[in-house]
Amino acid sequence: MRIGHGRNVLIETNSPRTVRHNACMVKPLITREMRERARRAPNSWLHVTDPGHDGTSTEAVIGRYLVDSQGEITDQYVPNPRYRAREVVFENELESVMYLVHRGHADKAELVNAVLAAELVLPADPSREPRRHLVVRGDVVDVFASERARPPDWPPHWHLFRGVELAVVLDAQERPATVLLTAQGGVQFEIPGEVLVDGLRDVITMG
Repeated sequence: MRIGHGRNVLIETNSPRTVRHNACMVKPLITREMRERARRAPNSWLHVTDPGHDGTSTEAVIGRYLVDSQGEITDQYVPNPRYRAREVVFENELESVMYLVHRGHADKAELVNAVLAAELVLPADPSREPRRHLVVRGDVVDVFASERARPPDWPPHWHLFRGVELAVVLDAQERPATVLLTAQGGVQFEIPGEVLVDGLRDVITMG
């Protein structure tokens, strides 16, 4: 299937999925990890690397953001003309889309749609009914895009949610929560819970 419009992004839909691209760039989505790195290095350039590469060669750097004197990432972004993408194999389409967004070849709206359509892996409280509760760290709900993305050192209690089910449960929470979505290779995105809820409402409206 093709994701986006006019980007020439190819996703082969056999499983496991292979991602290749030769696409027009948009800015890579800024993640929590990138913000934390920027705060530790004000007045510098923050390099965005491709986790599909081994090491940190010039070809592995997607581009760089300028960090201001307060350690905040600015809108000034410079793509790396020497960047060379590598073919990557993932377990499912959500991980494929996450990787495209990380590389700057898909946008946040496509990520939200992919999350809503996916089967997600979440930590579970074994004393509570599966798929009827969320384990929350502060205001963060940890969500993993595949079984292989789960941390091996976490407690062995998990349950599966469809993305639309997760949006419904988030909407019923008394306090706002942020989804911390993790794929294989450590690619992570923060998605405010209300963004998933709004995405579900848009789908229902269009339907």
